[in-house]
Amino acid sequence: MPTYSFVCDNPKCNFEMEKYVSIKYPKKSECPQCHKKTFIRCIGSGIGIVFKGTGWTTNDKQIRDAIKENNKMNQERIDRAKEDSEF
Repeated sequence: MPTYSFVCDNPKCNFEMEKYVSIKYPKKSECPQCHKKTFIRCIGSGIGIVFKGTGWTTNDKQIRDAIKENNKMNQERIDRAKEDSEF
C-alpha cells in the first residue's frame, strides 16, 4: 500500500498527516480533527522511482556520454597509430 499525505481543505483546520491506505481509498474523506468532509488525499513523497530502459533522460544522457567518451578514446588510438606509422 502506498503512503499518501492528507490535508484538510478547511481553512480553520488545515490538519495534515500521512497514512498507509489502499489506492482505492476515497480522494475526499472526513477530517479526524474537524470532522468535516474536507480531508483531501495527496500523493505522498515517500517513494523513489527508478526508470529503466531507454527513452528516459537520465539513462539516455549516461549512454550518450559513454558513447562520446568511447569515440574520443578510439580517435586518440587512431591518431597515435597514424603518428607511429609516419616514422
